[in-house]
Amino acid sequence: MTNSHFLPVTAFYRSMQMMSADEPAVARFASAQKESLKPPPASSIDTAVIDKSEFFARKPSAETGEGKSLSSNWVPTALKPVPAFYPLEKSSRLIEYDSPKEIAGRLSECLRTLSVHAVYDNDQASLLTAENVEMHLSLWQTPANRVPQGVVVEIQRRKGDSIAFHRYSGAILDAAVGENVYPSEELQDDIMYSKKVQRLISMEMNKNQDLMEHENAIVAIEIAHGLLMKDRMDARQLGLESLCLLTDPKKTGYITAVLTSHVVLLGSTQGVELPGIGHENELIVDEGPFQEIRERILGLVQFSQIGEDSHDEVDASPESEHITLLHNLALLVLANSLEVIENADQYDDEPEDTKPRGRLRTASSNDVANEFLQQTEDLSKKEMLSTLISELGKAQHKPHEATLSAKCLGSLLRASDEAKRRAQELEAKMVVTAALQVGTRTHLKLETECKKVAKALDHPVEDGDDGSED
Repeated sequence: MTNSHFLPVTAFYRSMQMMSADEPAVARFASAQKESLKPPPASSIDTAVIDKSEFFARKPSAETGEGKSLSSNWVPTALKPVPAFYPLEKSSRLIEYDSPKEIAGRLSECLRTLSVHAVYDNDQASLLTAENVEMHLSLWQTPANRVPQGVVVEIQRRKGDSIAFHRYSGAILDAAVGENVYPSEELQDDIMYSKKVQRLISMEMNKNQDLMEHENAIVAIEIAHGLLMKDRMDARQLGLESLCLLTDPKKTGYITAVLTSHVVLLGSTQGVELPGIGHENELIVDEGPFQEIRERILGLVQFSQIGEDSHDEVDASPESEHITLLHNLALLVLANSLEVIENADQYDDEPEDTKPRGRLRTASSNDVANEFLQQTEDLSKKEMLSTLISELGKAQHKPHEATLSAKCLGSLLRASDEAKRRAQELEAKMVVTAALQVGTRTHLKLETECKKVAKALDHPVEDGDDGSED
């Protein structure tokens, strides 16, 4: 065995000998170490508590946006911890530094601004949008052994269009963390229609590119009629969604919206003078399908029934839920149609253009509104105004339908003094005031439409003839 194996041990002993030779230096080093480890005197310690949360960016909880104070409709008490083995949805956020009450206040205000109907139950909320998207909102407390601590906000889609759900969930989660508590008007006003309907209408329009706009409009209306007359509920829904598109001037042309609106309100296109289609400038078509469209719309709006089907089923049944959806769509079609007739000149792309196409001419909005109310009462033996006022009275439980009813009511009151007089007789002002209170607390669109109706009711009625007769 060689001496190389003992070299490390030898080096160790040599170092120890050198340290023992300089014992005073080693003692001084050890003494300095002990002094450094001693705690400082109590008088020299800064007793101020450092708030670590101040070093993190955080939105103010009391006021957001333009200094608006948040008044919450949701006051959760005790939050449940996230259950073990519970897979959180991707549409969820962890919020560390805000209390459940602050988070709930922001969420409540965001849902009001988005006009989402919310039913709160401590740490949960059931949500329903105007597009019939059902969501479930939950607040969870993180487990005690998890770092960081905080509140988890989770949204689940239960029913409805997935694209609309992602748009809403993104806005709601942003509001939960304090960003965009008041969403943009673009998100509030955009109405989602079925992609199937848009593809169906565009395909038919592309097949008839050589036709004039009014001819394409008649083709589209006939497609909607064919869908409405089918026995399947999904086909009827597509038919109503088609009419929603055709009565929206922002989605279709001006002429198409006016023609479809007359079909919905009067079951006819008579009285609509189109440029360049003959000496009398009137459409000559079979108006039997137009009458059937109007009957279906009136049946759904006034009686929540379509054809021979009635709304006598149990409320929880799928068919009853579908009838409720069809009723909502029919109200939207009616609201769009009345708005088009009321503001026909505003939707004309070229109102001063008389060459070469000339201008579309229609009866006055006053005449159309009065005729619509009279024909509706003759056909269904029930006043449309009383139906709309009754629907508005259900604002607490059905705010989306109440919003559309208020929109219809406002258009009729602004167009016809006779309708305004009748609404005053039906004590509409009291119902509007109650619905306005609901809208102010929970539903921005309902609040907006109720204010318009209240303004129309407060406007004085002109004495004498309102122009309905020559």
